Amino acid sequence: MSSCHCNYNFQTKFIRHVRRNSRMYHLASCLAAAAIGQKYFDLPWLTALAGGAAAYILTGGWKWVRLFYLTIGRDLQLGKVFIGVEMFIRNLSKKNMVVADVFSETAKKFPNKPAFVSVDTGASMTYQEAEEFSNKIANIFQEAGYKKGDVVALLMENCIEYIPIWIGLTRIGVTVSLLNFNVKGEGLKHCITVADCKAVIYSPTLEGSLKDIESSLGNMKYYMFADSAGELDRAQSLKKLMNSASSYAPSRHAPLSITDKMLFIYTSGTTGLPKAAVIRGTRFTFMSYAVAHAIGAKADDVLYNTLPLYHSNGGIGLAGQILYTGSTLVIRKKFSASRFFEDCYKHDATIVNYIGETCRYLLSTPPGEFDRKHKVRIATGNGLRPSIWDDFKDRFNIGMIAEFYGATEGNANMINNTGKSGAVGYNSVLFPFVYPIKIVRIDKETGALLRGPDGLAIPCGPGEVGELVGKVKTDAIHQFDGYVNQTATKKKIAYDVFKKGDSAFMTGDVLYQDELGYYFFQDRMGDTFRWKGENVSTNEVEGVISKALELSDVCVYGVDVYGVEGKAGMVIMSDPERKVKIEDVYGLISRSLPAYACPIFLRITTGDLEKTSTYKYKKVKLREQFYDPSLCGSDELFYFNGKEKTFLPITSDAFAQIKNREIRF
Repeated sequence: MSSCHCNYNFQTKFIRHVRRNSRMYHLASCLAAAAIGQKYFDLPWLTALAGGAAAYILTGGWKWVRLFYLTIGRDLQLGKVFIGVEMFIRNLSKKNMVVADVFSETAKKFPNKPAFVSVDTGASMTYQEAEEFSNKIANIFQEAGYKKGDVVALLMENCIEYIPIWIGLTRIGVTVSLLNFNVKGEGLKHCITVADCKAVIYSPTLEGSLKDIESSLGNMKYYMFADSAGELDRAQSLKKLMNSASSYAPSRHAPLSITDKMLFIYTSGTTGLPKAAVIRGTRFTFMSYAVAHAIGAKADDVLYNTLPLYHSNGGIGLAGQILYTGSTLVIRKKFSASRFFEDCYKHDATIVNYIGETCRYLLSTPPGEFDRKHKVRIATGNGLRPSIWDDFKDRFNIGMIAEFYGATEGNANMINNTGKSGAVGYNSVLFPFVYPIKIVRIDKETGALLRGPDGLAIPCGPGEVGELVGKVKTDAIHQFDGYVNQTATKKKIAYDVFKKGDSAFMTGDVLYQDELGYYFFQDRMGDTFRWKGENVSTNEVEGVISKALELSDVCVYGVDVYGVEGKAGMVIMSDPERKVKIEDVYGLISRSLPAYACPIFLRITTGDLEKTSTYKYKKVKLREQFYDPSLCGSDELFYFNGKEKTFLPITSDAFAQIKNREIRF
């Protein structure tokens, strides 16, 4: 038994090795044939090599040659970015520099150049002013006893002081917990306590949120960014402290490293309490420096940001670029679709960012004077749906859409800087081992990882949908630091994925890769549902319905149907003006959706759909309310009648009939 088992393992490993390296063995065999021809048949080397090349191409090698021709330039560009990031981080490590030191060097190069500009107030801060501001923050907290490893929370809206504050704190090794100012009550208390914060810096407008939970935070210290200390116990006026603080760089009381914990950024909390993701200096550099490198950001660029600075897209992916490039960051407190391109025109913005549905909101605005009257050459972000990609690019005359993919805490990050419509990024199909990410098969019902006879994950082929995973390694690009909560971290790790003994980050996202190596996002695993034996992507269906009905607020999710396996599609849409004619809905959406993907239930509301601060729809409550009239308030509910090919109202009687399976789907 033992001998058979060993033989089986050897055969399995050998076959898997050959399959994985088939291109290499194919090429090697053709070169060997050329060598035999030269040695034993006295063929000239040139003739032998030509014959070997011909044999390689005629026996299938032409596919590799085609891929090489189509992708090598792109792959070299990607390799240049990765090598540049790795070398930059190694250089910082050798010099014992942290991100705050990088900002100081940039400030020396561009002392009088505006670093931060506020759209809302008109205020600005030069690089030198920001450097001195951050030094004052560092000195205040160092003198107050804060040291490396302590955590201070930052609860402020978008403003020009936001980034200089956390730069100052990280100068002395303090980790900064960037709080979502939309979170209140128990959620806010959780964010502060889970990170073990010793103090909170906050805006006067957010004092009330802290007042509500003050009694449960114990001896927490408070610093209000205002001329007065406010109403909280143990609160101090940070502005008053700054009046007497030194603007010189503080002395270091402990050695700092680019690998130190630098920020905590919280997940959006679409399905529960937010989790604090760990951002080390290495990861921050990869997320910002790499994006700047990949899109060709320069010192004379002006970056326009309307996304929250406490989030990775706005606060790191875009805003972080200026620390390395010396460009200018223009900040608006809150996204405004009607003022977006007017702001870009007034401030000469050249790079903008987006997230989630912001592009759809912009497309839903009436044509305006500033749609193309601006200097924006690059829009970078994540979540731009393929269904509106080209419309957005063409209407607003954007030179390049640089869509990127990556969870705040993840290691399977990528960017599409080639202009490939709809793609979230790419990886080399010639040398995939250089950046070890892959799409693997999962159980369509449970989402569990499927494994082959050798116990390893089963990779998906081109066009096959699966979960994206990233191999965990110790370098800056592939490391996975996870969350403050180690239990939550362990849930995101799988073992024996690429090979025995390894570990990989499970993204929880469903994608597919085409033959050229481009990746296309399908959905979050929790949002993909199965109906009539088919997998339905809520992301895709939302895009189709939004475009067909000309509505910007559309959310799709799966709901249970009494006595039926799987989940039926349900869509909620905000239609305050009641533009949608129910009798036309099925005809409009069925033109672009297969029958199994067309929603069975329809909910129309006149209010805004509830979202997270990063414009992700909150679906948990919607699923709980499903299509029960008693749970959906004044919203109108409809079900699809297959015989009449139209949507009919869900009254109390109709709901009872659905429940009793008198109405079937």
